[in-house]
Amino acid sequence: MAEFIPQSAQQDAVTGGPDGGMLMAQALKKNGIDTIFGLCGGHILNLFDACIDTGIRVIDTRHEGGATLAAEGWALATGRTGFAAVTAGPGFGNALTGFIDASIWTLPMVLFAGRTGFHQAGRGAVMDVDQRAIVAPVAKWAATCPQTQLIPRFVEESLYRARAGRPGPVYLEVPQDLFMARATPKLEPTPSGFPSELPTPTAAQDDLDKALEALEGAERPAIVAGGGAFWSGAGQAIARLAETAKIPVVTTSTARGLVPDSHPWCLGSMVHAGFALIQADVVLVLGSMFNANMNFGSQPLFGPETTIIQVDIRPEGIGGNRLPQIALIGDVRRVAEDLADGWRKSVAGRDEWLAQARTLCAASVQLWDAQIEGKKVTRIHAGAMARDMRGWARERIGDGVTWVADGGDALTWALAYAYAEAPGRLLSTTTALGTLGVGLPFALAAKAARPEEPVIAVIGDGSFGLTAMEFDTAVRHKLPVICVVSNNYGWRDVSHEQDMWHGEGRRIASELGDTRYDKLAEMFGGHGEHVETLDQLRPALDRALDSGLASIVNVQTDPEVLSELLRNVGQLGLM
Repeated sequence: MAEFIPQSAQQDAVTGGPDGGMLMAQALKKNGIDTIFGLCGGHILNLFDACIDTGIRVIDTRHEGGATLAAEGWALATGRTGFAAVTAGPGFGNALTGFIDASIWTLPMVLFAGRTGFHQAGRGAVMDVDQRAIVAPVAKWAATCPQTQLIPRFVEESLYRARAGRPGPVYLEVPQDLFMARATPKLEPTPSGFPSELPTPTAAQDDLDKALEALEGAERPAIVAGGGAFWSGAGQAIARLAETAKIPVVTTSTARGLVPDSHPWCLGSMVHAGFALIQADVVLVLGSMFNANMNFGSQPLFGPETTIIQVDIRPEGIGGNRLPQIALIGDVRRVAEDLADGWRKSVAGRDEWLAQARTLCAASVQLWDAQIEGKKVTRIHAGAMARDMRGWARERIGDGVTWVADGGDALTWALAYAYAEAPGRLLSTTTALGTLGVGLPFALAAKAARPEEPVIAVIGDGSFGLTAMEFDTAVRHKLPVICVVSNNYGWRDVSHEQDMWHGEGRRIASELGDTRYDKLAEMFGGHGEHVETLDQLRPALDRALDSGLASIVNVQTDPEVLSELLRNVGQLGLM
């Protein structure tokens, strides 16, 4: 509903300096934010209006949840801070899922939400709720700006705090009466502000020496690069360390592509490289927690005799589910550079270890292939779809592609076959939170960040439905993403669990309609394709890419297919 214009804004409409919205837009522009995601509302209209004059691109979504997920996707695709703006009350509430996901994933994002004016707070005003109290437990920092003239300072601090140290989501609100008021910023007697370049501490020399001694003495060392490696921009440093020390690299989660899959010392993703990691005797963990994605630091990935060297920028990030023998506190890029610079000896046998590790990775791929070949299907096998898409992309596009993977079983097959040749080129539902519905928001954010590069999203039909209206966002903003919907007309990880736990014939609330999602694309002015057999897939992808439009390729996949990874996830104790 339309909100009234606060009395203070009416009084200041023709006097004073810039209003709060202009102050915020100018501060965002000054601090490198050129794109924001949001949904309009009276509490934040001043900001959207100011974006016109400051040249900030506003990508308006159809749901506030789409805005925060897209801001997440922007951060994951670019390594820069994502920014979302939503109105108060229900708008704020709708935005929480993406904010919480960013908290679990420790990525830099700022959520700005409008807020009931000071003079109306607590009186039962429309959309009035204590938003800061709600969001504070999951925010890296949460603040209410108390004065109009302080808005630039709070914007700058929010962006700095989101990136400094271990990244995380920051929440900022400005009461509506202050946001719409005009004010002339006061000159402060001493310089204020925050560093434009983030401080990047390195580890103590004694700890570096211990790590070097362990890595130099290892027979089968491995490097695992996680999210902290991505946010520190450590790709070149890790590649140099791997080449200098002859240590294979595994990239996981946010770090996929940080060292290209095609690099001579890169083993690719944990899905396949996990087979090699099991054999490692010393593992250097760069910027990753021992959560479910790392099997909690336990077997089979990490044996009890494995020497663990863990690097994290915060002391409190060390240990937990697995206690490392050696802990290094510092920025991952700086630590990797120091380890490469400090390497002191030539090591023998590392080439043979790399060959063994690659053989183990290839064996994993063969096991995934065998799941496809050994399954009789009535529709297209979801794994065959993902494998064929990889082949098509390699031939038609090459290295310059961004993959997005979202869903349950569709996600696992995509992760098994997608490749990453640069940072921010594989975005997926892989946080410990396991948030579904990220596919379209992530895809449109990646396309907005790199308009010249194809973006292909592999999305389960269940997940697609959660944010399907964001396809309208892609069309309106001319973001020609290709959404491949794995349509097995159900929440299949759930329905198979129901069969296993409760017996066949008792599926409830897990079945969906066999919907023609390609028609949705046509309805919004995009391009639609319907695929019933595997030989139709590549021509459909060609037409989608050549159309230059946002596209939905509706692929009829078999409802009885379930990857062994997803089938066994419960037995692995990861949920």
